[in-house]
Amino acid sequence: MALLSKVVGRSDSRQLTVKGPFSFEPFPNAVASGYLEVVDECNSPWKFTYKVSGNKRILSGQWELLYRSNKVQDGDEVAIRNNDVWGPQADYLIEVIRGGSN
Repeated sequence: MALLSKVVGRSDSRQLTVKGPFSFEPFPNAVASGYLEVVDECNSPWKFTYKVSGNKRILSGQWELLYRSNKVQDGDEVAIRNNDVWGPQADYLIEVIRGGSN
């Protein structure tokens, strides 16, 4: 189950902004440090700048590089969940679901 997910739109190429409401903070350690570390399906590590602004969660920093490297397109869904599969490099796993989950 994803802790955070969003269908990507045109405005998400430089930073990913996910609007709440959130019943809990999905990444409490990232709030404290300002960074969220994840691995993708290729086991590549990514470090995002993580910011909370009201009911929004904003990922930037290496987000733009991941966006280009993984050829994320409008309509794809990005999901971040606990990493219980792909090694110990990061606590979280990011997946790009082509065309969303429809």
